[in-house]
Amino acid sequence: MDRLSALRLFVRTVETGSFSRAGRDAGLSQSATSRAIAALEVDLGARLLLRTTRRLSVTEPGQRVYEQALRMLDEDAALMEAAAGADREPVGRLRVSTSVAFATDEVAPHVGGFLGAFPRVRLDLAATDARVDAVAEGVDLILRLGSLGDSGMTGRRLGAYQRWLVASPGVAKALDGRASIEDQLRGRCIVYSGSMLGMRWRLDGPGDPVVFEASGPVTAGAGAVVHGLAVSGVGVALLPSFAVRADLAGGRLVRVAPEWSGPSIDLSALWSHRALPRKARVFLDYLSPLLTLDDR
Repeated sequence: MDRLSALRLFVRTVETGSFSRAGRDAGLSQSATSRAIAALEVDLGARLLLRTTRRLSVTEPGQRVYEQALRMLDEDAALMEAAAGADREPVGRLRVSTSVAFATDEVAPHVGGFLGAFPRVRLDLAATDARVDAVAEGVDLILRLGSLGDSGMTGRRLGAYQRWLVASPGVAKALDGRASIEDQLRGRCIVYSGSMLGMRWRLDGPGDPVVFEASGPVTAGAGAVVHGLAVSGVGVALLPSFAVRADLAGGRLVRVAPEWSGPSIDLSALWSHRALPRKARVFLDYLSPLLTLDDR
């Protein structure tokens, strides 16, 4: 195995913490992967990994080699792309992770068009409301709603969606529009329990912002479930605009107190600290103009 290939295998081993997972990505067995990295250690004259029965850990020289290898692999990827030209057709599996609601409402409607334009890409749309480890799960691109936190990944903000108060027409009609917004909603909220923000509502509108603990007949841990409960007439939900546009247009939902809205929610594209693969870049370039962002 040439040195660059061995370094690529070493980087993947560090990132996954596993010979078997790194080997699987490279089409090698666990033993072949272990031998290749052992040969790399001999070639470089340094111990890169400490192996125990439970885990792998990176040595101090290994960390330096890892950081330098990342730069070398970035340069190699840029060189290959420059040699192939901008018109090179993307090929292979593209694994994209995002929330269930976002995948359903904003991504899925455009998948057919993307695959028609790039037929050699095999899209793996990993829809989940849980945070994912991009490296461990082999994710090329994450489309994340909300705060980025300290993910340590490379990111680019794509824009933002407004948050609207929505309910079925029957629920909306029963609200007392003469009362304060907090009194109108008290005991009628469909609470999203997936984050503290979902349980503590902040609304901006006429005058000062209103902040209160949302209360109501039901809580749910997935945005898609909150949406379904609102359509079925359970209560008032605070949802991003992309999730409710179709139901508003079809009359299944109406906006409650439209002069009030929740904090906007950012959409960001995230990838590992190495260069974004070309197939992920063309997907992002294709999808971005089609998103119903309220703020770009």
